[in-house]
Amino acid sequence: MSLAILVFARMDSRRLPGKAMRDVAGRPLVGRVIDRVRKAMWGGPVILATSDRPIDEPLVAFARAEGIAAFRGDAHDVAGRALACCDALGLEACVRISGDSPYLPPELIDSAAEIYRARGVDLVTNVFPRTYPPGASVEIVTRAALARAHPHMTADDRENVTTIFYRDARDWRIANLSAEDDRYAGVRLTVDTPDEMTRAVAIAHRLGAAPEVASLDTVVAACRSVMSTEAGSTQR
Repeated sequence: MSLAILVFARMDSRRLPGKAMRDVAGRPLVGRVIDRVRKAMWGGPVILATSDRPIDEPLVAFARAEGIAAFRGDAHDVAGRALACCDALGLEACVRISGDSPYLPPELIDSAAEIYRARGVDLVTNVFPRTYPPGASVEIVTRAALARAHPHMTADDRENVTTIFYRDARDWRIANLSAEDDRYAGVRLTVDTPDEMTRAVAIAHRLGAAPEVASLDTVVAACRSVMSTEAGSTQR
């Protein structure tokens, strides 16, 4: 196992506590994320990477029920958690996925994995510069790069994992995966706030019975439809 998808989640989000297990049209938020990443074609394993605190036990139980492995590590040193997971499982690199991205396009994981295998870089990303919506972010970072960077990380770096690579970009081999144009401008698909949770649920209802198979363009169209409805409600 040289490359695995790590879905990072915890229960005590500051702006939306318990969001990982909140319902999104019949599935917990983190379940929606798992549904999407499982659609990636390259076949790597999916691992839920959470903390070693009792509060996150429901996430571990959910992972077991879903038939995927869970790795537990430091709650606030997320970079250290990723590195420890790589060491424990013998990973050469990990695909970093946020547990608040219920509409992540699995094809972006495939594209990033293809770039990683072809170019052997330290980091493959689609956020440097960002041309995909928040909530459609994919990063592949090597275990070696994490180990080299970790001693130099600030507390903020350790929570956000990859900020040190972008800040000191000349020190790293970075490959960026870019959208063809600006078609996704102004769209947010991540879930950080109560309003964004409401929007995520509304998007799921617009997508119908199987939102996990909807393409990114279909999801974005549904999101814009929801945003238009929200704007209309605000104006009334």
